[in-house]
Amino acid sequence: MPPTTISSLHGPSTPGIFNLLAYAFAPSRFALRNAESFGRVYRVRGPGGALLVTSHPEHVKRIFAADSDAFETYSQFTLGGVLGKQSVLVTAGPTHRRQRKLLSPPLTGARLRAFGATMQEIADRHVSALRPGREFRALELCTDFTLDVIVQTVFGVTDGAEGASLRDNLRVMVHEVPALAVFMPRLQRSWFRPWARYVRASERFDAWLRGKLAEPSAQALVDDERDVLSLLRQASADDGTPMEQAELRDQLVTLLLAGHETTSIALASCLERIHRHPDVLAQVRAEIAAAPSGPADVQHLPYLSAVIDETLRIAPVLSDVTRRARSEFWLDEQLRLNPGEGVLVLIEALHRDPELYAEPARFRPERFLERKFTRYEFLPFGGGVRRCLGAAFSDYETKILLATLLRRVDLRLLRDRPDERVRRNVTLGPKHGVPMRVVALRS
Repeated sequence: MPPTTISSLHGPSTPGIFNLLAYAFAPSRFALRNAESFGRVYRVRGPGGALLVTSHPEHVKRIFAADSDAFETYSQFTLGGVLGKQSVLVTAGPTHRRQRKLLSPPLTGARLRAFGATMQEIADRHVSALRPGREFRALELCTDFTLDVIVQTVFGVTDGAEGASLRDNLRVMVHEVPALAVFMPRLQRSWFRPWARYVRASERFDAWLRGKLAEPSAQALVDDERDVLSLLRQASADDGTPMEQAELRDQLVTLLLAGHETTSIALASCLERIHRHPDVLAQVRAEIAAAPSGPADVQHLPYLSAVIDETLRIAPVLSDVTRRARSEFWLDEQLRLNPGEGVLVLIEALHRDPELYAEPARFRPERFLERKFTRYEFLPFGGGVRRCLGAAFSDYETKILLATLLRRVDLRLLRDRPDERVRRNVTLGPKHGVPMRVVALRS
């Protein structure tokens, strides 16, 4: 790899504290403006010291291919109070590796396919409730769908009253996480009212979970009937030790906050992008119409997959991946991270790099059929040893709801201009929720 020589790394033009605040609250503008002004690599100076920012694919490769002990995550400082100190997004080292090993089986492979029928039933129920003339926000519809999926497949609640109560509280938990408290952990205090509301909702969830865990484990259930919570209760590490209740709680909150909202945003963004491009809508509908309607049948439709990928390229739900070097780390022959120095991989800038993506601002799903991008060039779910565990789960339910909606309903966008993406907490989502109207039901 040729050395990366960036004049702005130490020069007076290097962006400072106000640019760093722009990253926290307007990350898209931060990424694209700075990529134009400073290139792929530069440093920002903030309250915690220098932070190196990169969207260079070779740097991404070195960071993601590094040993798991080479970096620590900033999540332990920002998300520990939100998700819990034992969340897989917060822990590191042997604890993190053990947790990923325990969490992976319920979210992938045969277990994921077993959830498909439940996801399809939920999608059918939500789509069947739509009527011609109804106006709605796509993000709210997608949130209701993904919450129902979480309640049934993750928490194993099928009872109507219990499910409705749990769903209502989970919705409060998701929406009450204040972005300010994520980026400024000092605000995670009872006197900060938005944080206090989140804590109250979290305490209600903890009380429900304690009651659930007090029930006998459903050992008699066949494998296809088991939910993620049941599987995790029965899982054990290599030494035979099970997951403790506090740790289990933190992983479930992580699945809720990190998994549910990212999927609902991706779904709403896909609906907006598809309906702003009539040629894309026609092509993806033709592909879906030609395929069987089962949940497994829509998982391997190439154009539908390309549409989702292109949406996540041009409108990623996560703005960045942030790490802190534990020891000296060389990103290339000339660029070194000092011990304790942070590095910020800007996903949006990487996804808009014209050397990787021709006409990067153009929505063109075909690019993902013409070329397979590496995991260092396209990273909607992060990468390396911390790549999102729920990526396959999210992709599975996204395809099911999109295929069901596009097969059965004609929709129309109610805004002429694209919905601006704003910071929600750690995620980026449509500011207005993608307002739409049901035009007609399809036979």
